[in-house]
Amino acid sequence: MSHLIATRIVPWIPVAHRLDVIRTGETPPLESTTSAFVLVADGLGRTLMTYVDREGRGWDIPGGHLEPGESAVEAAVRELREETGLSLPAAALTAFAWQRIELLEPPPAGYRYPSLAHMAVFRAVLPGPGAPTAPPPGSESTRAEWLAREEIARVCPDHVWRVLI
Repeated sequence: MSHLIATRIVPWIPVAHRLDVIRTGETPPLESTTSAFVLVADGLGRTLMTYVDREGRGWDIPGGHLEPGESAVEAAVRELREETGLSLPAAALTAFAWQRIELLEPPPAGYRYPSLAHMAVFRAVLPGPGAPTAPPPGSESTRAEWLAREEIARVCPDHVWRVLI
């Protein structure tokens, strides 16, 4: 069963649009899925976050674009490892939510996404405290840390996915 839990307009999409956050245990259609993200919680209720020290990005949940031929869960596993150093098998991740973006007017020239796109969100829960992690050399992330919900609210006040924590 799916539940719409939030609708937003975000500044990083250049035309009129609607971004819906949908809580569901299913993955979105692969043909319109552009990105995959992972919410990893530990037994202390903290969430594994990654920090990108460029383009004003700051703290975020691990994730990114699918590579050609890659499934959403494969991308989530890869991005988690690349951005935090944490390696989990695909079987440890469960489909958790989508962010569905629908453009309400024609895309601008050079816009690289479809008019209807999905970002898959997976979840993993570790039994005990999360071990220290660090992005591997060459990662776009500069650090990774387990943060409490209150800290995430402070450092990520406008992130759409926060409604999922």
